[in-house]
Amino acid sequence: MTKMIDIKVKDQFSQILDAKALLRAAPETQELFRRIEHIVVDGEVILPSIELLFESRNSASIYKIVEA
Repeated sequence: MTKMIDIKVKDQFSQILDAKALLRAAPETQELFRRIEHIVVDGEVILPSIELLFESRNSASIYKIVEA
């Protein structure tokens, strides 16, 4: 079962934004960042890239999760 949660992300300019994260069905003991399937920022679905950053294809923004 997947679950959508509210998170906060920070872009490369240190601006903090509200976002959503879709979590994979996985054991609750697994670290949160390993369970994130994708994030949604301003309506854009963004898949994780290397080093757990999320790079937008629609803008020049790169996001990092700062709070879940």
